[in-house]
Amino acid sequence: MADWATLKIEQSVRKQRVSFQTLALSLFLGVVLARGAVLNIYPFGLALGAALILKGGKGAALGLLGIIAGTLTLHDLPLALEITIVLVLLSLLAPLIRRGRHAPVFQSLTVTALTCLVFALALLRNGADPTAFFSVGVQGVLAGGFSIIYGYALNQEEALWRGEFNREQGMAWLLLLIGAISGLQGLKIAAIDFPVVVLSFFVLFAAGRFGAGTASGVGALLGFLPELNFHVQNLMDAGIFGLAGFCTGAFQRFGKLGIGLAFSAVTLSLTVFLRQEAVYSQLVSSGLGLLLFLLWPEAAPRKDFLKPKPIPEVEATVSKVKVLADIFDQIALSYQAAEAETTTLRPEIPELMNVLVERVCQNCPTIATCWEREFYKTYRYLFDLFSLVETHGKVRVQDLPVEWKRQCGRLKEMLLGIQFIMEQEKNQEAWRRRLAANQEAIARQFQSVSHVIGNLAKELNARHNRQDVKPSNLARRRRHFLDVGVGSFSKSGSGINGDNYASLAFSPSRHAFVICDGMGVGQNAAKMSAMALTLLEQLMNTGFDPVEAVQALNSMLVLRSPEESFVTVDLAILALETDELTFIKAGAVASYIAGPEGIEAFSAGGLPAGILDQIEVPVLETVFKPSQVLVMVSDGIPDAVRDGGDWLKDFLEREQAAGSQELADKIVQEVRRLSGGEIQDDGVVLVVRKNFWNEG
Repeated sequence: MADWATLKIEQSVRKQRVSFQTLALSLFLGVVLARGAVLNIYPFGLALGAALILKGGKGAALGLLGIIAGTLTLHDLPLALEITIVLVLLSLLAPLIRRGRHAPVFQSLTVTALTCLVFALALLRNGADPTAFFSVGVQGVLAGGFSIIYGYALNQEEALWRGEFNREQGMAWLLLLIGAISGLQGLKIAAIDFPVVVLSFFVLFAAGRFGAGTASGVGALLGFLPELNFHVQNLMDAGIFGLAGFCTGAFQRFGKLGIGLAFSAVTLSLTVFLRQEAVYSQLVSSGLGLLLFLLWPEAAPRKDFLKPKPIPEVEATVSKVKVLADIFDQIALSYQAAEAETTTLRPEIPELMNVLVERVCQNCPTIATCWEREFYKTYRYLFDLFSLVETHGKVRVQDLPVEWKRQCGRLKEMLLGIQFIMEQEKNQEAWRRRLAANQEAIARQFQSVSHVIGNLAKELNARHNRQDVKPSNLARRRRHFLDVGVGSFSKSGSGINGDNYASLAFSPSRHAFVICDGMGVGQNAAKMSAMALTLLEQLMNTGFDPVEAVQALNSMLVLRSPEESFVTVDLAILALETDELTFIKAGAVASYIAGPEGIEAFSAGGLPAGILDQIEVPVLETVFKPSQVLVMVSDGIPDAVRDGGDWLKDFLEREQAAGSQELADKIVQEVRRLSGGEIQDDGVVLVVRKNFWNEG
């Protein structure tokens, strides 16, 4: 209860503070923006007035009064009257503008139109030079465009007071501030130069909240843009405040006092060096801006009420839940991909014609005449016959044209064959549609499950990044006692290796090495094997048993495409606390363990993943000691020699290598030598040793 009471009190105080700041800000912006000019026209006051009218609420009326007052300070009564008329018309049209779905766009167009109309009528009444109408058009366009920007900035006012706005909000307020400083140009009382006061304050504000980079950009922009000219004085101001912002932001971590001292030192040095004639005015104005910055309240610290701190177990659970949601998304995408490919599998008429010719024309004595001498005539006749049956369904021989009867001596058999093929195709099309509908429904269900799981992870609200508990951190720590070497090559003429590998630290006590070989070579094979590796990693990191992960991968690949597409999976699970080693092979070639006792090969006759709906996943268990070497390869390495022997086993028996990477490199070199420079397939080799003596 105490927490809730504190929260309510702080919210009440914040509302009162924001309300007062809103009123003061609206009045200040109204006065200074009405004075702001660009190219001798005054669009900023109109833009702010339109934004205040559309937003409404507290501060709008005070801001409009500020705009009128600021315009009157220009001592141009006709201009003040024209701006007032535009704002009154906007106030009358505001209810209609707010009803639209695209209120900011309508607001911009309305501001542009009213500004051009009112100012153009005034020019016509006074008989002005026709070139002045161009300035009126520019003023209308600028007023309409800035009204959208200012409206967006005013709607993000609370983020400004907190100092937590994003890039878009910051740019909107920066453009608003440029107009405000433009309105302050020439406003000077004694030695106080108000543009310098405001500029100094906002450079300090940016340095304190956002650091050196942002403060440097703010200083340079605010120093140059308000006057929009390339006078030496203007360029000096941009350089002084840009450099001051950069140097000041470097002291962000020292707080307001450190920022203030750095700003004072930098501005004093630059002013004495560049503007000796204005040292006193510059120092007084900068000092006043610094005083405002020191008196400005700090951003209220954010407090998380009734929220316990996350614990590592919860973070790990949330990480796994997020990965599980990604897995369900992948399954849904697999169904959607299968559905998309199913809809494109309908055979065309030429394919059906080939089936018919093989069944009817193959044993006809006139086949050479029809399909060699009169090919185009026969093809056209058969195509028209298919079209006729497809259009009318049941067709009798008597109903066919006489020239068709003369063309083919087996017209009756041909017609029956076409009707049978078309009927069969209709049945298959119905099943394809039903399959596509079912796949779409299942995909939606999996996506729904993914969303539910993802929302669950959000509700748990772990604040740390998933990488804090991701098993890749375990992999970095295991470099001390796992010596891994990798070698790879691609088929001659192909720049992309279709085989992929990974080292997965999916458990605190177990480590996996996996090689995936996609069907074929090149880019498609690389995409397939990379996708398989990603899915395996996600499944195993979530907690799936390795065998179940391979079976789940098989189901996803089968669903992904009705066409033949498969991936071989060679998985070695190494127990770090014992000497156990488990091989899981789905269509993979043999792996080897080399040691003082000799070379032992481990192979199994399993099918690759993605061929059948259900596959048996062979599991081989053995012992892997620190004195031994594990060698895993894809099929491109043993197939380098096609004489039926096991050249790699013989090579390992006679080869001695100091490290895993050296042995992997020698195996790749031997493949290139045996292939004679013409490699027929992609290949990957993984060499693993235990290095317990290097631990620590």
